Amino acid sequence: MWLLDLQRTPRLILICIVLGVIGALGAQVFLLLLQFFDTYVLTAIGGFQTIDVETAHATAKAPQPFTHWYWWMPVSTTLGGLAAGLLIYGLAPETEGHGTDATLIAFHRNNGRMRARVPFVKTLASAITIGTGGSGGREGPTAQIASGAGAIIAQLFKLPDDERRIVILIGMAAGLSAIFKSPLGTAIFAVEILYSRMTFEGAALIFTLISASVAYSITGMFSGFTPLFLLSESSRELIPLDLLWFSLLGVLAGVVGAMMPWIYYGVRDWFVALKVPRVIKPAIGGLAVGLIGIALPPITGGGYDYMQFVLQGGSGLTIGLLLLFTFGKILTLSLTVGSGGSGGVFGPTLYVGVMLGGAFASLLHMMHIEIDGGWLAVVGMAAIFAGTARVPIASMVMVIEMTGGFTLIMPTMLAVAIAFLVQLLLSRHAKYPTIYECQTSTPADSPIYHKAYYQAAAELLRRQQVYLDRDILDSQLQAALDSDEGIAMRMRQGRLYRLSIPPGSPVAGSEVRSLGLDKMGTLIVGVFRGESDIIPSGSTRLQVHDSLLVATTDESILKFRALIAPPQAEESPS
Repeated sequence: MWLLDLQRTPRLILICIVLGVIGALGAQVFLLLLQFFDTYVLTAIGGFQTIDVETAHATAKAPQPFTHWYWWMPVSTTLGGLAAGLLIYGLAPETEGHGTDATLIAFHRNNGRMRARVPFVKTLASAITIGTGGSGGREGPTAQIASGAGAIIAQLFKLPDDERRIVILIGMAAGLSAIFKSPLGTAIFAVEILYSRMTFEGAALIFTLISASVAYSITGMFSGFTPLFLLSESSRELIPLDLLWFSLLGVLAGVVGAMMPWIYYGVRDWFVALKVPRVIKPAIGGLAVGLIGIALPPITGGGYDYMQFVLQGGSGLTIGLLLLFTFGKILTLSLTVGSGGSGGVFGPTLYVGVMLGGAFASLLHMMHIEIDGGWLAVVGMAAIFAGTARVPIASMVMVIEMTGGFTLIMPTMLAVAIAFLVQLLLSRHAKYPTIYECQTSTPADSPIYHKAYYQAAAELLRRQQVYLDRDILDSQLQAALDSDEGIAMRMRQGRLYRLSIPPGSPVAGSEVRSLGLDKMGTLIVGVFRGESDIIPSGSTRLQVHDSLLVATTDESILKFRALIAPPQAEESPS
């Protein structure tokens, strides 16, 4: 096809422009659908009318909860959940939950492939879920709209797999840029969100920058170029002592950031185990959210209005209410999206950060410590998402662009770094360490890169004169994992073995580099731990029951077996 006749870089730039346009227009369609369901379902049936950001900015104080009871709210949210469930499980089950994970699956496991119906189903299902009062974010749907369009383009023109993967990141950046008015931050987000350990898909960054810029420019034609949120001008300037409060906020954000995935996936797993048809689970989640919304509608829906109230520092909300909003939002998000409803987690996570920052500011004011509450709300927004999603650079840039708080770059950097490190420490052994389940730690842990890493390991073996035929990696690797017998390698100068670390092994808990494998001519090519495949580095710590894929010689395997054997096994006759 004609597109394949172009060189790679011009071809991807052209796709950037096309997806930038699609991302911007797709975001506008999604917002119109959201407004439709908000007006004709949430307001007409549920009786609750949301406030836009501009109106909230012009209002002195936020409406106080518990002054009016919205008894019809459960009807709106339940109907929305039921309609979304029928749509999702009837047409495209992969559109359940937050769409960012679906994009991550497409990148890590499917070489950038998605079904063509996915972006359309996701758009409608998410608009129904959020517009009827479900607690979800806008980023997942818009990310999947544009990345799905990229997958369609890649399929039509039969692009190679490496370009398919870049194309869905291009689409993700475009959709997010359009919905959040953050071209630089979303371009970085698209290449940072793939991994949870400060690793980027750097080859795609130049292209995500282009698509995000195009989408932002077109979006500005519809809604102007003002930031998503509007900050009031502060009456004071930053002083060195303020850094202490921002640092403490970073610690709090790290703690909440470690709790949030645990709560979210705990609720999600409960719904997975629930013995009812999948199609009605979003309705059950919607009913639960609606019952909460009878008294606390501010923690349903998108919540941008109350975020604006707190960001401008004059919300009139007490510390108790702000904390209730903080943890209540985590619960309603978990019920909405964890039940199978369609929506993102980024927006609700920002809400949690804003409320946590506002609550901390209220606490400081009670202690007669003067500081701008809006500053702490902005920084809390970035710090929570940096920890919860493990995307510190993107979080910092996106929040600054979304609020126009460029004078807060320095305290945001500090709080984001602290929140990231605290969350990393607290969740290092967690089943769900981040809010994005389909992130991998590094490219080495991504299925799409496993073959390349195994091939690199084979080249290393060749340089060490321990030979491994590349074909073994495809034809005999699985057999090696299922058998205690080694596999002969090229020229019969070495073999490939599968060995397990037994209980009581002296190497359990040791780093690979401390084992002296170079001296015995042995290389650990892979570590299989549960459902994870790990390409080991020198700092990788071995654990009991790890299955090791080991390349070595016939003589050295005896030394390696003795090395990993428990002491009693060494003393017994062979």
